[in-house]
Amino acid sequence: TDNLPKTMVMFHDKPFLEYLVEMVREQGFTKILMLLGYLPDKIMDHFGNGENWGVSIQYSVSSVDDETGRRLRIARPSLDPTFLLMYCDNYWPMPFDSMWQQYGQSRTQAQVTVYRNADQYSRSNLLVDKNSRVLTYDPSRSAPGLSGVDIGFLILESPVVDLMPDENLSFEHTVYPQLVAEGQLGAYVTDHRYYSVGSHERLPETDKFLDRRP
Repeated sequence: TDNLPKTMVMFHDKPFLEYLVEMVREQGFTKILMLLGYLPDKIMDHFGNGENWGVSIQYSVSSVDDETGRRLRIARPSLDPTFLLMYCDNYWPMPFDSMWQQYGQSRTQAQVTVYRNADQYSRSNLLVDKNSRVLTYDPSRSAPGLSGVDIGFLILESPVVDLMPDENLSFEHTVYPQLVAEGQLGAYVTDHRYYSVGSHERLPETDKFLDRRP
């Protein structure tokens, strides 16, 4: 928006990003590094050092024009050897124990979360084999046989970031094809829909989902 990053759009008296912070805390995470660009003070002023949410939050702020690849390169010294990368315009109720177990068994360098997309909720952009490896990644979403949507929630080893050249490039467009070619991009497949603040059209459905009380 003109005065807020989209992750700070309010739902039921809380910004969208707060739902994500609370989710990762409930899954056992204690450290969060936010890679910020657009209106970073709006986020930093709200979350501070994270103590009000029971976590430690640090920040890496770069140009609003920086792609995720550049932001990860800048933040590289602060990354743990293995970490979770989330694109924070999507909410998905993450079962991290299950994801972590599969990642450990897969022996891959990275594991992306894939919505199976049986209901054609979005246009598919990849294909996963029976061994939970990504066979095809197509950002143009035009290749035949695609049957899944990359929704982020990546577990990856920090050396994967070093596959990025020192340029302002898309992380997934640059690194995914390299990992796919080496059989090193695993997939955690889910049938649970994800919820987004990426467009006006999806806000009502996201609002309805976040209003649920377990």
